[in-house]
Amino acid sequence: MKGLIVSDSHGFTNELLELKERYKGQLDFMIHCGDSELQSDRQEMEGFLSVEGNCDYPGTYPNERIEKFENLKFLVVHGHLLGVRQSPARLCYRGLEEKADVVCFGHTHYAGTFEEEGMIVINPGSLRLPRNYQEGTYVIFEHNEEQNKVHVTYYNFAGVPVEAFSKSYNLKN
Repeated sequence: MKGLIVSDSHGFTNELLELKERYKGQLDFMIHCGDSELQSDRQEMEGFLSVEGNCDYPGTYPNERIEKFENLKFLVVHGHLLGVRQSPARLCYRGLEEKADVVCFGHTHYAGTFEEEGMIVINPGSLRLPRNYQEGTYVIFEHNEEQNKVHVTYYNFAGVPVEAFSKSYNLKN
């Protein structure tokens, strides 16, 4: 299983279309963690499972999504309603409440992934305004069900891997 995870594109349109074209036919899902600043009926957002960020027009997207891909349960939020700038604690508690395997969020514009109590937590960073890298980033999420392994690979917009943020995880049964 393979998915594209982006966040905080803040009005970028060509970039979203280019990513969709780059991975066309290769993905099982696409997630946008909010602050697209685009209406849900825009061509750029077609196919993305998106949530509402603090810069999105209110009511455009849900505040959170629970999605199942293969045998993994995903919680997708922007993070502003869970105080992620102060601490990831409320985000992780919400993931635990939902028994999520993967939690995806944005808002901080900081790319990074970590594991908390068996959950994989992913912030793809920002396509437009990154804070801990010189270029915008996104994530390709790959799950090998046979090996029960997940690869979270960060890329800059040009499609070059960013090893500093990328990680692999062994899932617990």
